[in-house]
Amino acid sequence: MSSNGAGMGHLTRLFSYARRLDGDARTYLLSMSQAVPVAARLGHPFEYLPSAKALGMPPGRWRGMFVDRVSETIRRVRPDVVVFDGTWPYQGVDEIREKNPDARWVWSRRGMWRAGLNTEQLAKAEWFDRVLEPGDLAAEYDAGATVGEPAHRVGPVTLLDVADLESREEARAALGLPQDGPLALVSLGAGNINDTSGDLGAAAAALAALGVGVCVTVPEIAATGGPAGGDVHLVRDYPLSRRYRAFDLVISASGYNSFHELLRLGVPTLFVPNTATSLDDQEGRARYAADHGWAHTLPALSVGEAQPLLADLLADGAAMAARAQAADPGNGAPEAARLLLDLATGETR
Repeated sequence: MSSNGAGMGHLTRLFSYARRLDGDARTYLLSMSQAVPVAARLGHPFEYLPSAKALGMPPGRWRGMFVDRVSETIRRVRPDVVVFDGTWPYQGVDEIREKNPDARWVWSRRGMWRAGLNTEQLAKAEWFDRVLEPGDLAAEYDAGATVGEPAHRVGPVTLLDVADLESREEARAALGLPQDGPLALVSLGAGNINDTSGDLGAAAAALAALGVGVCVTVPEIAATGGPAGGDVHLVRDYPLSRRYRAFDLVISASGYNSFHELLRLGVPTLFVPNTATSLDDQEGRARYAADHGWAHTLPALSVGEAQPLLADLLADGAAMAARAQAADPGNGAPEAARLLLDLATGETR
C-alpha cells in the first residue's frame, strides 16, 4: 500500500520489492496514487483508493472511508504481510490492525527528511511489526528525524539493475528517438520550453547551444501532455530507467527514485533539487553527489551556469558516473524482499 505522494517513488519502491518476490509470493497493490495503473504493466493486480485531497474531503471524514476500504481489501485479499510505503502513516492504520489482526505490517520508510520536520510521525512505528528503511547513497548527509531510529536497513532500492538496461540502439528505437547524435533527458516537471527564465527553458537552451538534442519526460502522474512549444522529443514510458542508455546525460531533480536510478545505473547527471518538497531533502542528496564528484548540481538553472556543467558532463560524465557506481553497495530490494518473505512465512533471521 502506498500513499499518494508527489511522484513515483512510493510505488516504485513497492514494485522493486514485488519484483524480487516473483515466484515466492503473490502481490497486490492498493494505492492512493493516481499513477497506480502502471502496476498492470508489471503484472500486478491493483486498486485505487482516492486520497482525501483527491476527493476534496475533510481528513476526518476520509478516515472512515480509508478504514473501511482497506479493511475490506484485507478481508478479500487475505495478505500475510501489508507493506505501507510513505512518510506519514494515515490515522486509522491502528484501527485497521485491530479489526484484521492476522496480517503482519511493515512500514517502508525512506530517510533524508528535512531537519526537524515530521518528528511526530516516528511514534507511529508502534503500529507496525517492522520498519524497513531503504538505504540512501547520501545517508552521510542525512540530518532528519529518522537517523538512529530503530529500523531494518537495506541498500538503496531501485526497480532495475545495470543488467536490465537496453542497449543505446534498442532504447532509442523503443522511444522513437533518432539513432544519431547526442541526446539529453530533462526531467524537471512542468514548464515552458521557450521560457529561458525557468529551469526547463534554460536547460533546453543550454543543451541546444551545445548541439545536444532535447528530450523531456512526461511523468505518469502528470495531468497534462507535456511542456509547451519548442522542438523537443517528449518521452513517456515506465519504467523509463530501462532505456537510460538512450541518453548521453540527464538533467533531473534529486528525489529518492531518480537520484538512485541515475547514479546506480551510471548516467551522467546534473541534479537540480526540488526545493518545494514538504519533507524530502533533495538539496542534501544533490550536494552529496556533487561533493563526491559523482554528478553536478545547481540550485536553479540559467543558461550561463548550466552550459559549462553540461559540457563537462559530455566530456567527463562517464568517469563521474563510474565513481558513483564504484561506491554503490548494491540494490537493497532483494534483502527487503527476503525480510517480507520471512515475515510472511513466520521465519526470523
